[in-house]
Amino acid sequence: MRKIGLGLLAVFLGIGAAFAAPKVDDSKDWRDVDPANLVLMDVRYGTIAIELDPQFAPANVARFKALVRAGFYDNTSFYRVIDGFVAQGGKGGESFKQWPTIKGEMDRPAGGLDFTPLGAPDLYAPQVGNVDGFPVGEEKGRAWILHCPGTIAFARDKTADSAATEFYIVLGEGARQLDRNYTAFGRVIDGMQYVQKLNRGDVDVDNGVIPLVSRRDPIIRVRMASDVPPIQRPHYQVLRTDTARFAAAKDARMHPNSPYLVRKPPAALDVCTMPIPVRTVAH
Repeated sequence: MRKIGLGLLAVFLGIGAAFAAPKVDDSKDWRDVDPANLVLMDVRYGTIAIELDPQFAPANVARFKALVRAGFYDNTSFYRVIDGFVAQGGKGGESFKQWPTIKGEMDRPAGGLDFTPLGAPDLYAPQVGNVDGFPVGEEKGRAWILHCPGTIAFARDKTADSAATEFYIVLGEGARQLDRNYTAFGRVIDGMQYVQKLNRGDVDVDNGVIPLVSRRDPIIRVRMASDVPPIQRPHYQVLRTDTARFAAAKDARMHPNSPYLVRKPPAALDVCTMPIPVRTVAH
């Protein structure tokens, strides 16, 4: 018996029909999330599941995994949270002595990626689409993960290769200006509602840093799913974006047909608002 988790799926204006599970076996339309690239981050509201993608930033993904396995993020907090922008967590300062800065991996060659074009224009990139469900931009033979809500990346100082330990999760589409400027290496696939519940700072006061430690949401524990006993770890699947099922959902999103619409909207689609269904499968 499969238990379907909504994850990031948003059913809106009839596209739910395109994503609805058919009565036939649909397993070929889904890919399994590798537990070696799955991070489980416990906060007071629940568990945030993050899929890492070493195709785009292998060195930065390796660093994040090492930090997780070292327990580095346990008992830290989301200390800088700006509504509509990012939620930043972890710690820096003295930690740099053990974890030196790492070279940025802002983009990579586009060749060899299984890229599915969105089929709609974008304000920030000549072409956008999906790679394994990740929102991706392409230009002149280079590709990068977009700063859509749920994307995780390393924070840094002003120089490109100054990231070390601190990370952020994108809260809103206002972060697209960070595309190709920071190393994005994964995305939240479940528990985004818990990220959105984090206490906010004031962008006009210390650039969003929450002054009272007691108001900062704690990061209780962070684990690699592959380090969790198989019977206890969640098993996630992501809808493949190269399927007819996803193509139909994109078309429905671009051309909504709802009796509640009194005016026909333009045929437009934003890569950051196109839901990528995620489900959990029982062991």
